[in-house]
Amino acid sequence: MEFTHLHWHSTYSFLEAIWTPKKLVAKARELWFTAIWLTDLSSMYWAVQLYENCRDNEINPIIGTELWFVLNMNGYNKIEDVWNICLLAKNTAWYQNLMKIVSVANQEWIAWKPKIDISVLWKYNDWVIAFMWGVDSRVWKMIYRSEPDDKILEILHMIQDNLWKENVFFEIVAQDESQNEMLKKINHKVLELAKSESVKVITGNIYNYIEKSDKETWEMALAIKDWKKMYESDRRKPIWDYYLMTGDEINEILVWNWYNQDEISAWMATNNEIASQVKIEILMHQSLFPIYQTPDDVKDLYDSIKDSLITE
Repeated sequence: MEFTHLHWHSTYSFLEAIWTPKKLVAKARELWFTAIWLTDLSSMYWAVQLYENCRDNEINPIIGTELWFVLNMNGYNKIEDVWNICLLAKNTAWYQNLMKIVSVANQEWIAWKPKIDISVLWKYNDWVIAFMWGVDSRVWKMIYRSEPDDKILEILHMIQDNLWKENVFFEIVAQDESQNEMLKKINHKVLELAKSESVKVITGNIYNYIEKSDKETWEMALAIKDWKKMYESDRRKPIWDYYLMTGDEINEILVWNWYNQDEISAWMATNNEIASQVKIEILMHQSLFPIYQTPDDVKDLYDSIKDSLITE
C-alpha cells in the first residue's frame, strides 16, 4: 500500500530520536518509499544530508521542521502557552524561507524552547503546509482539558487565516487506541472537528527510530535526556511503537481502532497528495557568501599605502 510518512525526527532532534537521515533513507529505499519527510525539532542542520541521500536513492526529499509556537512573541508567555506546529516546505523558495523561520525561532526563547508566533507565519506564508499533532499541540492540549469547541476552532481559524485554509491539516495518530483512552478521545474529537470545518486529515505513527527492535535504545536516549536511569519508575516509557512502519502496518492499526476503511484510505491518500506537491532542488557546491562591494574611499586608501605593505 503506497504511503508517505510526513512526520519523523532523527538524531538532529537531540536525544528525542535515534538514527541519522542517511540510515532513514536507506530503510525507505528498502521499503520502496518514493518520498520521505523529516521534521526535526527547531533545526535545519540535517536538510542537505537528507537531500543528497534521497537524490542518490531516487526518493523525493520532503523538508520540514517542528517548532514551538505562541500567539504573540512580544507578550508574556507561560510555558503552558507554548505549543508546537509542524511546517513543511513545498518548493525551494519555501525551503529557504523555512531556514529564515528557524533562525527567527532560535533568537526567541522561552523555557529553553525556540519559538515563533502568528506574525512570523504571516510573513513567510507562501508555499507552506502546516499540521498540528500530538500531546504538545494546542489543539490536543485543549481537547485533553475538555475545552469548548469554539475555543479550539478559534485557534484553528487563526492559523488558517495566516497560512491559507487549504494548507492547514489535522493529524490522526496511528497508534493502538485500546492502550490509551485519551488517544481515542483526542483522535475522535480531531476527526469530528475536521469534518465540521472541512479540514483535510493526514495520518501516521510519528516515528522516532527505524526498526521495531530499536525501541529500547530510543528509551535509553530519552532517559539520558531527562537525567533518569533506566530502572527509575518515573522515566518516560512510551507504550506505543514509533518505528518506520509500512503503509500496510499503518492501515492495520487504524482498522484495529475501528475506523472506516474508506476514511483511512482518504487520510493516507492526503499524505501522498501532499508529497506529490513537493519539489525541492538544492544547488550544491556553490558559494553562498554575499558579494561585498568595497567603498571607494577604502579603495583609495589602499591604493595610497599598498606599496608600503610588506608582502611575502
